[in-house]
Amino acid sequence: CRRKFLLNYFSEELIEDCGTCDNCNTEFEKIDGTIIAQKALSAVSRTGQSFGLNYLIEFLRGSKSQKIRLEHLNLKTYGVGADISKDDWFAYFKDLIDQGLIKQTQGTYPILELTEKSLDVLSGNLPVQLFKIIERREEKKPLVAETSLPYFKDLFDELREKRLAFARNENVPPYVVFSDATLVEMATYLPQNKTEMQQISGVGDVKMDKYGVDFLAAVRDYCQKNGLASRMDQKTRIRKPKARTKRVGVGDDTYTISLKMFRSGMADAEIAKERGLNVSTIEGHLARFVSTGEIRLDELVPDHKIEPIRKAIIELNSENVIAPVKEMLGEDYSYGEIRAVAAAFLQND
Repeated sequence: CRRKFLLNYFSEELIEDCGTCDNCNTEFEKIDGTIIAQKALSAVSRTGQSFGLNYLIEFLRGSKSQKIRLEHLNLKTYGVGADISKDDWFAYFKDLIDQGLIKQTQGTYPILELTEKSLDVLSGNLPVQLFKIIERREEKKPLVAETSLPYFKDLFDELREKRLAFARNENVPPYVVFSDATLVEMATYLPQNKTEMQQISGVGDVKMDKYGVDFLAAVRDYCQKNGLASRMDQKTRIRKPKARTKRVGVGDDTYTISLKMFRSGMADAEIAKERGLNVSTIEGHLARFVSTGEIRLDELVPDHKIEPIRKAIIELNSENVIAPVKEMLGEDYSYGEIRAVAAAFLQND
């Protein structure tokens, strides 16, 4: 149970599995994974124990990506795991790490290395059992509700390409430009002017000025070519209650209290202890002020960690990056540091 694991990490206890995370919603079986383990360990060994998890999975699956080094293409292990999916390989590697059959180093770019047990597995003297995913019961939520208008997929793809161009130019993750949900709304309701564009969720004044004109032009051009008109009159307008900021008694909200205590010179752990909250909660409070510019990023994250985290966030290209980046970078990087760098992407958003 991922939730139980995370709560234990923060010194809290969950008696029963949560029943809602991806592991709780996945059915596993134990299998004889000796051959799979030997393939994985051989890949680590033959590539010189110098590469990370993602590279080794691509190597084992026989990827044609230019990332694969030329000298590795002729190794016997190259492509021997092509019959196993990326997700399954990822799970197997994590299982091998947990069993101490492979070691993941700490640092800016974690790499996989062999352990004393590895030689016993490679020589066939130590059998290995692994967990195999049988079925994932969790279903992906659609980008838009089933009851909404259908969106134009080809326009959505075109808008994603435009978003990617902006993201590469600015060296930020694509979601910083616009989320998938925002692009879906554009491709559904086909705004035709600035007023209509600003009725799309996620298009505020700043993003309208920065990106809106280009995306609006793309939508209008698509409509002109396909004889379509605005469908903004069909956009469901539900008046959402204004989100309330949690307050503690009378006066400052909970975020501002944490900010003031931080400004007084208190560390995250001290603030958490004083307020009776988790350190992760305080880290979330402070990250909020990174996005507003009220706290500098280097006040929360050491300079040498900022760029590796930025690169990992951009590489993963996901709107939910905290846990995956943590998994990629290892124990030297905290959730709070990753959360702060992610918030910095949204500064002046």
